[in-house]
Amino acid sequence: MFHRSQCMYMYYLLGYQVFQRSDLSLETKENMVNNTYLLALDGDIEFQPRAVLLLVDLMKKNKNLGAACGRIHPIGTDGAGGLLVWYQQFEYAVGHWFQKATEHVIGCVLCSPGCFSMFRGAALLSNNVMKTYTTKSEVARHFVQYDQGEDRWLCTLMLQQGWKVEYSAASDSYTHCPEGFNEFYNQRRRWVPSTMANILDLLADYKQTVKNNDNISMPYILYQMLLMIGTILGPGTIFMMMTGAFNAAFKI
Repeated sequence: MFHRSQCMYMYYLLGYQVFQRSDLSLETKENMVNNTYLLALDGDIEFQPRAVLLLVDLMKKNKNLGAACGRIHPIGTDGAGGLLVWYQQFEYAVGHWFQKATEHVIGCVLCSPGCFSMFRGAALLSNNVMKTYTTKSEVARHFVQYDQGEDRWLCTLMLQQGWKVEYSAASDSYTHCPEGFNEFYNQRRRWVPSTMANILDLLADYKQTVKNNDNISMPYILYQMLLMIGTILGPGTIFMMMTGAFNAAFKI
């Protein structure tokens, strides 16, 4: 799980080490935060140094790149797994690899997963990014959007401020995915509502987002609208809603 503290610690560290120092010029401070990167990881993630270097290379090539993510491979505890693991491998291939590659080509990646992603210090210090990110949830909608998918919400804030998010298919990492239905269901119960809430937030403010972000166009917004409709009507979402309803009604 992506924890806010991963970015909050860096945020406060940069604020103290850079902006509180009077012996540095403004240009030096800007160079420091632009060339400071935060690698966010899950405890069970496996990767090689080359995967990190590829993300660093992306950051160096594009100063407007706020975050970058690699290709995540779900695996079982023994490196293999049963039917549920195999299903998630297929799901990641379609919903993660292909979708993020498509977003990367036609516009901008909407979410850089917190299990293996790199963030630029300057993006975290942007106006209304980390300040808004640390907002405490007080209503149900905010709880879904803020607390159930922190990585996606952070990326939404960066996109709205004009930063770009990219995907590197050559940067491979491996995560131990759920192997039991209860764990799998609880994970997707967090992911799916958060994904929908953040995309709706982005679409609701699409005019300002298109104005601020050169990587997001009106055709791309239309693509995301159609994708949202397909997600709502998809069998996975319907199954999750039915399972949740039966669980709430009959305490299964």
